[in-house]
Amino acid sequence: MRMIIDAKTVVVTFLVIGVAAYLGLGAIRSFALSIAQENHDANLAMDMTDEARRAKRERDADAAATAAFAKVEPLLPASVAAKGGNLSSTDGAAAAELPRSAPPSGNNSLVADVENPGGTGQQ
Repeated sequence: MRMIIDAKTVVVTFLVIGVAAYLGLGAIRSFALSIAQENHDANLAMDMTDEARRAKRERDADAAATAAFAKVEPLLPASVAAKGGNLSSTDGAAAAELPRSAPPSGNNSLVADVENPGGTGQQ
């Protein structure tokens, strides 16, 4: 039996292989796209579930804090209870009650420059 290999056979073979590769890669691409879309949908659902759990925990924590404050509120002084239980005051009077630290002692030229910007660094 004799094989015939000429230009026409080679071209037809390459054409058949090219068409088969194009169709095969198209099928693989659509399959990969469907997997990616399903994965994205699953991740989105998981994220929404986690967000719902986080929001529920936050609501539960807020409710527990409110209930705890309601139990403690009668024990608080009237001035704190009147402010709504805000224990971290931002008033200037509260800041004035805090002790101030003394300036650093010693011959530090950086401190001297800050205190006397036009000076030579010595006091």
